[in-house]
Amino acid sequence: MKQRIPFSTTLWIILLVWSVLYPAPTRAEQTVFIPKIMVQTTYDDNVLFKDTGDLELRLTPSMKLKYRAEDWELTGGGKAVLFRYEDLTEYDRENYDIWFKGSKELNERFQLKLDASYDYNHTFVEELAQSGTQSTTSLRRRYSMSPGISWNVSEKDRLSITIPLSATRYAGKTNPDSTERGSLVTWSHGLNNQRTALLAQGSYNHYDYDRTNGDTRQDVYNLMGGFSYRPTELLEFVGYGGLGYANSIATVDGGTDKTASDIYPSFDISGTYAREKWKFTLGADRMISPSIYGESTTRARVRASSEYAFTERLTASFEGAFYTLETEGLVAETEKQTFSLRPTIQYKWTKDAVIRLEYKHTSIENRISHNTDQQNRIALRFEYSYPTFF
Repeated sequence: MKQRIPFSTTLWIILLVWSVLYPAPTRAEQTVFIPKIMVQTTYDDNVLFKDTGDLELRLTPSMKLKYRAEDWELTGGGKAVLFRYEDLTEYDRENYDIWFKGSKELNERFQLKLDASYDYNHTFVEELAQSGTQSTTSLRRRYSMSPGISWNVSEKDRLSITIPLSATRYAGKTNPDSTERGSLVTWSHGLNNQRTALLAQGSYNHYDYDRTNGDTRQDVYNLMGGFSYRPTELLEFVGYGGLGYANSIATVDGGTDKTASDIYPSFDISGTYAREKWKFTLGADRMISPSIYGESTTRARVRASSEYAFTERLTASFEGAFYTLETEGLVAETEKQTFSLRPTIQYKWTKDAVIRLEYKHTSIENRISHNTDQQNRIALRFEYSYPTFF
């Protein structure tokens, strides 16, 4: 009997072929198609924090399609990430990402928006980047959608409402499935100097975690105020600050329910300074965010990045980040801090081809057990894209 090709392999082949072939001609105007291929070879001295090193090969074909008309815009794309190891073949895996964004101007004041995505991944890379969490390579599927509307109340006032919805499903029982829904309201008021705007933001999120030994329900409210300020074309600052409130209930099969409530400070600030040859960005935030533990976490992080252009083709950059992560202890006792730094040098070989050499160091400390895991990665990357306008 003839074997069928697995769906994951078929999707990867389609994306790979699509990324190296030009699209067929079309009559649509103001459209751009961007196929791209990335190949990266990396030496990792602590693969997935398993205390062993190996050579990693990463292949990423991707594509992006953007169409813009007079009063609406559509953007979509997808990518596949293929991981292969020289010796540790048990860690070979494939990730996929498909996303869509759309906006429609109803009139001069109202605009509708919709963001949607589907992610098929194995947690490790994504969790490490988003929260500094050291996780296993559990297979998961994440579905998300965020419809919204923006209203230009006046020439100086703008109000936007977004309704985020998402669901995360794991293939095994290592991590609990979760569902998130809520709302986000943002208001901005521009001052007469045209350089400063007052900002206000309120949000509500409800999280459901389906654990093997029970359920966790959490309601999180957040209210912040702030301002944006651009004194010159070179300097820009945006800052929010306020308070949040979280109410949590964790049920345990055959046991007593656990409850907790907490009022916490929250903030989200960032600043950018850019000149002709270099750019510097600094940001910090503290929020309640979903996690892999069966309850949400309080995450605080500080990030800094800089970039300097020696020539039009040769640039160097640096990224650094520091995370702290903790849970309330309803389901899991977690308290970690993560530090990472990544210097990079990049050369634009041609208009569409880039070669990049980077080094990344990551250190994760468990503040409860006082154990520290470290990882060093040296990577050489080649990227090639060729935008096609039609």
